[in-house]
Amino acid sequence: MPKHGRHLESAGSVSAIWRNPKAAEPYSTGVSLHSHTFHSREYLDFIPRVLGRVPPADRLRQWLENRHSDRTDKGVRYSAAFWRPPLNPHAAYELEAGQIRSLGLNPLVAFTDHDDLEACADMCTLGIEVPYSLEWTIPFRGTVFHIGVFNLPSSEARSLAAAMARSTANPTHELLTEMFTELEALPDVLIVLNHPYSNEERVERPVHVRLLAEFLRLCGSWMHAIELNGLQPAADNREAMQLAAGLGLPVISGGDRHCREPNANLNLTNVTSFTEFVHEVRYEHVSHVLFMPQYRDPIPARYIEFIWHAVQNYDFVGRKRWVDRVFYTSEDGAIAQPISALWPDGGPRLVRWFVAWVEFLATPHMRGTLRWALGEQGEIGA
Repeated sequence: MPKHGRHLESAGSVSAIWRNPKAAEPYSTGVSLHSHTFHSREYLDFIPRVLGRVPPADRLRQWLENRHSDRTDKGVRYSAAFWRPPLNPHAAYELEAGQIRSLGLNPLVAFTDHDDLEACADMCTLGIEVPYSLEWTIPFRGTVFHIGVFNLPSSEARSLAAAMARSTANPTHELLTEMFTELEALPDVLIVLNHPYSNEERVERPVHVRLLAEFLRLCGSWMHAIELNGLQPAADNREAMQLAAGLGLPVISGGDRHCREPNANLNLTNVTSFTEFVHEVRYEHVSHVLFMPQYRDPIPARYIEFIWHAVQNYDFVGRKRWVDRVFYTSEDGAIAQPISALWPDGGPRLVRWFVAWVEFLATPHMRGTLRWALGEQGEIGA
């Protein structure tokens, strides 16, 4: 049910720059929401989910896994490994701010690392103002929901983040209710349901949708907006718009950038501070989402480039190679360590073949071929 007297038309407006090149002209500020830095811990169980959308690469993955299983009698344990995105907070900020400036707008940039505030603290140490924000991970009855929590008060941010972590270590309705109530009481905080239809635990989609409805019955009254995600298919975002309309909530952008492609959508506004932006969305229910040209490319092509960015070398001390940014935990639960400790030369030949294959698919020529073969992304909305 809509809350606080909101109506279906309050779902916000959406435009795409390829349909309206002048869409940003009435606005002075662009807002980049939901992006990640090297402080995020990203579990590798995304690999089969992502490559499942790219059949040639997924067939190669399955072949490599079968070869691995034949030699070790064990399957690939994706959930036992995680990676760190390559960009440090300053590099990530400049990437997002640069895209916004290219539109002739002033930038407001928020980082939302998974359950982590260190990127925000790093930027404040450098004298660059970013809101204390994170992506809060909530396990829920076999699936997971991600909540964007933006603009925490700096004096309370770390204690609130610790409380969120405690409330989801062994989540109960009572703990979630207490935590959401505490966040809702902070007038300058924005609470966003991120990518509601992203089925990250790979339960059956009807199960995830049913659990989403249950989650919203329990916690929906604390949401201020529903995210349109820049890494999710247009069909999922259209469903998210319908969900927002049914709840009487505005939609909001969320690029979900992890690597070197800037966020595929932004918010446009005329405010000059992030707190003013929060108030515009939370209390005035005003939100204008702009989709950038990269969103038009087919999702499989973008995922291939995403993986290629993840496995490239970068000029970062201690994190130059991808094997320095991927970590594993042994079966006995020992402390996680980089796989470069096991693969100082970049991994077995089969792994190096896979990386080379991803590099080939990510070349501009092949991305163009995939775009031609797969067609453009569908439209988001009016």
